[in-house]
Amino acid sequence: MPWLNIVLLLYSLLNVVMGILGFVNKGSIISLIAGTLAAVVTLGALAYTKKNPRTGRITCLVVAVLLLGRFAPGAFKNQLYPAGIMFVSSLIVIVCLLAGHMMGMKAKKAREGEEK
Repeated sequence: MPWLNIVLLLYSLLNVVMGILGFVNKGSIISLIAGTLAAVVTLGALAYTKKNPRTGRITCLVVAVLLLGRFAPGAFKNQLYPAGIMFVSSLIVIVCLLAGHMMGMKAKKAREGEEK
């Protein structure tokens, strides 16, 4: 699913950008490290989807869920930047991954039905 790979690539880029902005605006080295680490793990998992799509996408899902949980308290306190942006983007990625899974399972069932 090429569209899902594009979504995950953009999500990785957003993680790096938000980490850099956190470092530049607040001097937070933790933001820089965490944003870069989340992006590297997501990009690594995205590359791994060539060999094993399920494992790669599950890894991306875990990263998105962890970031969703990390930024949820701030998002619910109406903090748009950075919590709201990261919360919404993580939620979008989770929905896209689940939709991709459902589409893949539907296609698999269709192939199995044709083989019979």
